[in-house]
Amino acid sequence: MEASNLALKQLCRYLAGYQCELSEINNSLMIGTIQNGLLELDYYVDLDDEFYEEILELLAFYDFAPFLSALRLSAPDEGINGTRSWNLEPLTRGEGTYQNLRLLDIQRTRLEHHHPTTLGHFAEDGIVPRLLDKMPNLEQLSLPWAPSLAFFDRPPHPLKHLTLQTGYHTQDFILNLAQSTCFSQLKTLDFTDYSKTYIQDYEQHKTPTSHYFHLFNSNALPHLESLTLRYSLLNEKETAELKKTPLGSQLDLLKIIPCSY
Repeated sequence: MEASNLALKQLCRYLAGYQCELSEINNSLMIGTIQNGLLELDYYVDLDDEFYEEILELLAFYDFAPFLSALRLSAPDEGINGTRSWNLEPLTRGEGTYQNLRLLDIQRTRLEHHHPTTLGHFAEDGIVPRLLDKMPNLEQLSLPWAPSLAFFDRPPHPLKHLTLQTGYHTQDFILNLAQSTCFSQLKTLDFTDYSKTYIQDYEQHKTPTSHYFHLFNSNALPHLESLTLRYSLLNEKETAELKKTPLGSQLDLLKIIPCSY
């Protein structure tokens, strides 16, 4: 029996032991067709479900984690205290390494959502760096929350596509990226700046324009082809200046989307 089939049977055996209706799990946990001996998993989940953390923890076991090629997590537009909070720490508990995982997509906040998406309890607490430590070959990453400085404290990583919303704090992501050396293989970057316009003096929470100039004049992203910047403070004059920088001249596509009020 192929190892991936064995891993799938192992997961199903664990799930069968839960004191819940398997039909409810089957409606939210979708395992894609096996390709090249690997599995794709889409998990649509109620974040308050009592089995949510246990199921994520199962994925981190050494007998399942190596066989995942893609993991997508999404949830209904519901939450507590106005937010939809993802606890991803269970994905780091097991001894397994997601050595074949190429895509990790954590649902982001959409315009029609009533509950902004967060990681943890309003603090990322280094969970994203710890996840990346266990995903050495990840190529595509989508996050609803800016990672901490530890995200950049690593040897060269093969990440190629990054989509990122900053959530309630930018964590100086753009400046940290400009000063990094680990993500030189990035080809596309889609970055959403702080956009909570209902907060008093919200512009003070946004990425300073100087940080964007640091990035555009750095050597951090030699292979970047497409850059989308959403809701920044950049004006038309500054945008024109950025296009003349080394990174601006290198890009095939630069899209700057102004903040919506």
